[in-house]
Amino acid sequence: MVSCEGGGGAKQNGGKAPASTGAGLKAVWMGAEAFGNVLGTLKGGNANEQRQQQQQQPQSALSREEVLQSIRQDFDVDYFVSGKGDMAAYEPDCEFADPFASFRGTERFKRNVSNLGGLFAILDLPWKPLLAAAGGTTFVFDGKSGLVTKHIESWDVEPARVLRQLLKPSAKVPATQAEVLMASVHDGDALGVWLAVSSKVAVAALPASGLLAVLHLVRGEGLGWLEAAVYVAWLGAVSTELVKIVRTFVGGGS
Repeated sequence: MVSCEGGGGAKQNGGKAPASTGAGLKAVWMGAEAFGNVLGTLKGGNANEQRQQQQQQPQSALSREEVLQSIRQDFDVDYFVSGKGDMAAYEPDCEFADPFASFRGTERFKRNVSNLGGLFAILDLPWKPLLAAAGGTTFVFDGKSGLVTKHIESWDVEPARVLRQLLKPSAKVPATQAEVLMASVHDGDALGVWLAVSSKVAVAALPASGLLAVLHLVRGEGLGWLEAAVYVAWLGAVSTELVKIVRTFVGGGS
C-alpha cells in the first residue's frame, strides 16, 4: 500500500501510524546500521563515493507526473532492499521514518539498504535473515519543489516481531556456523549457542586469559577474577570440542 500527500502535511492516508518503539529496539536498529556500515566498508566504498558525487549535482525541476514515474521506477528495482533506485524524486535531506527509527538524507537511506539489503529481502548478514512485513509507505511532497520530503513506512506487525525475524536465518536447515548460532539465539537455546561458539572460545580465550594475567603481573597486582573466568571459559570450550570429536567418531563408527 502506498499513499501520497501534497504540501507539507504529515497525516498518513490509509496506513497505520508508526508504532512506538522502545529504547532497546532502537538501540538494536542503531547497532544493525553500524554493523552494516562496517560491512559496506569491507566491501569497498566505490558505490558510496559515486552516490555522494551524484548527490552534489544539482537536481533539475520535475513535474508531478515525472516525480511519480521516478517513484514507480524505484519500486521496480526494489529500492527499499537493494538501494539501487535513483531516488531522483526525493529531497536530499528527505526524512525517512519507520517503527524503528527516523533519520534524514537519501544518502544515508541508500547506504543502509545497500549494506544490509538483498534480493527478496534476504538481508546481507552472515546468517542471511529474511525480513518480511506487510505495510505501506506514505510519501509527503514539498509544496515548493514538488519532491518527496517525507518517506514514512508503517507496518502491520509489531516491531518486536520484526526484530525476532532478524535473529532467524532464512535457511530451513542452518548450514554455516553463523546460521546455527543465530538459530539458537532465536529459539532461546543456550546450549545451542554455546556449541556454536565453543570452537571460537577455545581459540581466543586462552591467549586472552594469558594477556590479562601478564598485565596484572606487570602492574604488580594479583590475578583477578576476569582472567580466571576467561580461563575457565577456555577449559569449558576445550572440553566441549573434545566431546564433539568423540561423538563424531562414535557416531561415524556405529
